[in-house]
Amino acid sequence: MLDLRRSDTERLRVTVGEYRGRTLIDIRLWFVVDGGAWKPGRAGVSLRPEQAGEVMQALRLAALAADPKGAH
Repeated sequence: MLDLRRSDTERLRVTVGEYRGRTLIDIRLWFVVDGGAWKPGRAGVSLRPEQAGEVMQALRLAALAADPKGAH
């Protein structure tokens, strides 16, 4: 869904997956390990799909508060 490069060794990824039979949206930091493979880190959160709307609204409000002229 999203693979945002934060640095040469860190990415923010948004994915959709299943855990214990439930569909979840996962927002997690990934990092490079020796050998160049990407691995998920512990820093992240998994949301139920019905929670996504509230989180997106909060992100829009935070972006507007941080940059009132540039946020969309």
